[in-house]
Amino acid sequence: MPPAALIARSFLRSAARPGPARRGLVSGPPEHPITFGDTVVGFVSMFVSFLGPAAWVLAHLDDYKKRE
Repeated sequence: MPPAALIARSFLRSAARPGPARRGLVSGPPEHPITFGDTVVGFVSMFVSFLGPAAWVLAHLDDYKKRE
């Protein structure tokens, strides 16, 4: 059997076999609740990263319109 066929066969055999069950998905309340400060830092960082560039462009719109 050609080497390429052996490699393809080994890939297909491992994909067809079910592996162990995925772990790490646990339902229920968190073990360590997120503090208010962590929440504020997260929301502020998302606000700055998403709306900061848009605010910059809107604030400098007149500069972009100028033809020099």
